[in-house]
Amino acid sequence: MSQQQDLVLKIVELLKYVEMLEGDERTSHTLDELSKRWGVDVDRARGILRKLRREGFVRRTRSGRYKLTLAAKVLIRIYKRVKR
Repeated sequence: MSQQQDLVLKIVELLKYVEMLEGDERTSHTLDELSKRWGVDVDRARGILRKLRREGFVRRTRSGRYKLTLAAKVLIRIYKRVKR
């Protein structure tokens, strides 16, 4: 596989986790809330969050909660349109 295809697959995998947060009325989530929502343990959720933060999909608020970035919201809308 080429490097571009690897990057696209990685982004699509991360978008699946971000997509679960997009429709929620709450704007920020704790680590425990995210692990319950994703159905994984806290350590796995921490690893997913690390990847999401590195790619710029999630940011950490001052109070220690996690919030979607504007870029993530835009990418989710594009992903949903393409997926249809």
